[in-house]
Amino acid sequence: MRRVSTGALVLISVVAAAGLTGCASLRSAGEPWDVSRAENLVWYPDDENFAQDRALEASGLAIAGGVLAATSEKYARVLLIDPTAGLEARVVELGVPVHAELEGLAWRDGTAYLCDEAHAAVYRVEMGEETRLLPKLAAVELELEGIEVEGGKIGVEGIEIAPDGEHLYLLLERSGDPAGGCVSRIWRGRLDDDRLIADGEPLDIALEDCNWRLTGLAWMGDRLLGLKTQYPGSRYEVVEVDPATGELEVLQDLTEYLRGVRDDGWGNNVEGIAIDDEGALWLIGDNAVTGVIDDPYPPETDERALLLKVPAHN
Repeated sequence: MRRVSTGALVLISVVAAAGLTGCASLRSAGEPWDVSRAENLVWYPDDENFAQDRALEASGLAIAGGVLAATSEKYARVLLIDPTAGLEARVVELGVPVHAELEGLAWRDGTAYLCDEAHAAVYRVEMGEETRLLPKLAAVELELEGIEVEGGKIGVEGIEIAPDGEHLYLLLERSGDPAGGCVSRIWRGRLDDDRLIADGEPLDIALEDCNWRLTGLAWMGDRLLGLKTQYPGSRYEVVEVDPATGELEVLQDLTEYLRGVRDDGWGNNVEGIAIDDEGALWLIGDNAVTGVIDDPYPPETDERALLLKVPAHN
């Protein structure tokens, strides 16, 4: 059953992710989330240009202190929403380079980290109580040392802060080709002031074929989760990633539900994932496919941006 909340929501990440070719991909006997209580939520932005009937390209999602944060990928915005305050969304502009593509978002202790697919960059943004009130927040680009990423359409897609608060996981959604096989790749980097320094070799996660990809990362306690999807809109899995081996365990298949949301006018290209303090799964969807954007605001669209909450089983 799909319900539309009368409250408002913002930003959500897509938890999901992976299966392996050549490695065991184990399906959990019990499913963590109760799809029968899933909700497609409506948020109410303070700038109507960022309502869900606009081509927002919402890609990154994070939760910190009970507040949701989501990126509008090509419009240099983050949406901030407090579910306890009616899910009203505050739209904040970021001082990032022109034509940035803000795919992933992580947030902890008042600091946000965002990855930019177009420029193969990582930015730090202070999101404390004072700076959250400013109309535009400064973004500091981190120097990447020993981390090999390139700008382009298939690049850095997700980012997550390690539990120690001193490392970042940087996700490349897919690389390779059909002849040689495709992988998703996770770099682990150590934070050092304005630098992100590679900590060991990257972790390659084999994909069944080059239509699969990992699009987001999130923590559930000390377990690293990912969202694994098969393009275009074919299959969706939330997986647990072993950060030492890259082995995946499928925690829950959301394919049936996410295919069904299109019947109600929602886009189902989920890319962002987050887990809240009560164990609920949050996903947010990119509802547009566009090239380079020079317009200041997203256009209207018939496919609404999806913000999905799936409660944990009681």
